[in-house]
Amino acid sequence: MATVATRGIGVTNLHHPHNQKSLFLGQRLRFKPSNNESSPPSFTARFTPKAFHGGEWLHSVHNLFVGVGVGLPCTVMECGDMIYRSTLPRPSGLTVTIPGVVLAFGALSYLWATPGVAPGFFDMFVLAFVERLFRPTFRKDDFVLGKKLGEGSFGVVYRVSLANKPSSKEGDLVLKKATEYGAVEIWMNERVRRACANSCADFVYGFLERSTKKTPEYWLIWRFEGDATLADLLQSRDFPYNVETLLLGEVQDLPKGLERENRIIQTIIRQLLFALDGLHSTGIVHRDIKPQNIIFSEGSRTFKIIDLGAATDLRVGINYIPKEFLLDPRYAAPEQYIMSTQTPSAPSAPVATALSPVLWQLNLPDRFDIYSTGLIFLQM
Repeated sequence: MATVATRGIGVTNLHHPHNQKSLFLGQRLRFKPSNNESSPPSFTARFTPKAFHGGEWLHSVHNLFVGVGVGLPCTVMECGDMIYRSTLPRPSGLTVTIPGVVLAFGALSYLWATPGVAPGFFDMFVLAFVERLFRPTFRKDDFVLGKKLGEGSFGVVYRVSLANKPSSKEGDLVLKKATEYGAVEIWMNERVRRACANSCADFVYGFLERSTKKTPEYWLIWRFEGDATLADLLQSRDFPYNVETLLLGEVQDLPKGLERENRIIQTIIRQLLFALDGLHSTGIVHRDIKPQNIIFSEGSRTFKIIDLGAATDLRVGINYIPKEFLLDPRYAAPEQYIMSTQTPSAPSAPVATALSPVLWQLNLPDRFDIYSTGLIFLQM
């Protein structure tokens, strides 16, 4: 390395050992008069060259330039820069912490809490769209009306067959002409078919038939599963023994008495509670549970729920008006409302779905149907 010095200092190669400590910057310089008689008296920086080794000359020159405000750039001089290395552990791609796990578990629990935010969005944006693409379509003229099965305040029910595919029997389908709440019942049956098909009668299709009448005519189609309701079976003097072979497939090896009757009735209630659990888990409250709306399916040997015209879908707020109610006073709960009358009207479907677990936990509307089921149990 080339060094620059004043009088009496030449150019030499210096070796700066790495373990040599640097002098403090800004060291005071000692100035002495020059001993050269031929030159005028002046003050020059005098260094005492006590050692030509170890790089002391380099440090002295460095101190000189710093003292007078002149220096070489740090790219040339050793300015004492140090490289610091972090001793912290390198972050990994995924760090699992207890608060993070708790937060994730809480979010997942909320998304799957009754009536189900995640299943609701999947049903709304995926299942419903796919179903509309592949479901069959019918018109009123596609059916041949058969026996009239019943008539209520909300419509008339017929047993029918397809016109282009007549059945050897009286009919393999059930057609209902809904005079009120037809659109609501179509919505509920489609929701049930996608979420809990075993809870209710096997729904096929629903459509609006244009007519000259002022009121719209909605037609709903189910597969025929049986024409005996729990109300029909209860009217028999032989109840519950008249249900035994239908429900269990055989006669129990027990004498007639309380134990045998309990087994039959417990089976009926168990099936009814299972059907209600399917409805409630997807956010639907029936609001009109009674023996007339419970049909026995001969194929599956189970009781299923029918007539969803009074039902409300609390996942998205369909058919729910805070201060109105639809019910049968003989089987309805005393409060007559499934939720507080202070509950606001439902917002848009996505917002209602996102908030539905909070509303459900605050009001527990499923207890309305459970109360009606308890009355049916007492009646049996």
